[in-house]
Amino acid sequence: MADSDNSTTLPSVTHGPGQQQRARADDRLDGADPVLALLQGWLRAQHVSRVLCRLQQRLERRVLDAAAPDAMETKVSYSIACQAEVEATTAALKLQDKIPHVQARSLLGVVAKLEIIAGADRDIDDPTDFPWPHIASALADLKKIAGSLPLGRPERFVVQADCRRYKEVAADLVGLRMQGANIRVG
Repeated sequence: MADSDNSTTLPSVTHGPGQQQRARADDRLDGADPVLALLQGWLRAQHVSRVLCRLQQRLERRVLDAAAPDAMETKVSYSIACQAEVEATTAALKLQDKIPHVQARSLLGVVAKLEIIAGADRDIDDPTDFPWPHIASALADLKKIAGSLPLGRPERFVVQADCRRYKEVAADLVGLRMQGANIRVG
């Protein structure tokens, strides 16, 4: 199945002063604090979840628009995409659950913990309700003191590999559900 997200070309790589500054910032992360690795994994799972959500939404539209003979294949693809999104979201939630059990070793580690906490709630609650503005304020203060986390979006090939992995798990689960439904019906 073709996915328009895969057709975008990557920007060219430059080696200017920003690149050097990014490399120095990345050096601060290498093995410095386990919470930073936790944040990277969480951001990656969150991003993959959003990519799979967009895929699921496109497929949902196709299911609604499909003619009866084409609907079954589209429904299966849609079911797989839905389950893949659930798998990616579950991975992000499992990483969030690790926060209380991983000790920060630096102020950047504390910043990373607060980034996950504040980021996890952005999609759930009203960010203007207590305590979120207060946490955001403390996070901004910490970033001024410790510096910002130099984390960006994961590389496209990493996201594509994660999406494939979650789709494979989802295809297995959807296939098992469909087999179970066939057994009950037949």
